Amino acid sequence: MALESENERRIDDLARAIVAEVAPKEAEYFPAIAQATRRNPRRAFRGGGDDLLGFSLADAVTLLTPIVLTVLTGAATNTLTQAVERTSKQVSKSLWDKLFPSRPAPIAGSETVVPVLDPAQVKETAQAVEEIALALGVDKATALRLRQATFGHLSGER
Repeated sequence: MALESENERRIDDLARAIVAEVAPKEAEYFPAIAQATRRNPRRAFRGGGDDLLGFSLADAVTLLTPIVLTVLTGAATNTLTQAVERTSKQVSKSLWDKLFPSRPAPIAGSETVVPVLDPAQVKETAQAVEEIALALGVDKATALRLRQATFGHLSGER
């Protein structure tokens, strides 16, 4: 990841690194998935690649890229707590209503810089990734690896 300064971390660079660590096959399609997620966030959370990209990602039940981009957007725009609260509330509503109860919030652009987070914010962000992944049906082992990768990349350990 080429950075202009130590503190500058672009959202797509971070998201791509996290996804590549947990789902290398999905990472091959990161640019297309990220673009499709930004174009239509609602479709990004329907699972699989057929509907979102127009072609199949047979191994992907739930794409991780939209999850990571959504949480990193929350971290970059100081709306992470709201995203986590929406995920954990309204159990009887549809998944989309849990994540985005009104009009979907836009996903941050590829050049958006994710600020350096303090240790508590890093932990909260990593936990949010895991919680949202589990809410979307990602298996526990993958959700945990996603949390660990997010923590590692945001804390500077990776």
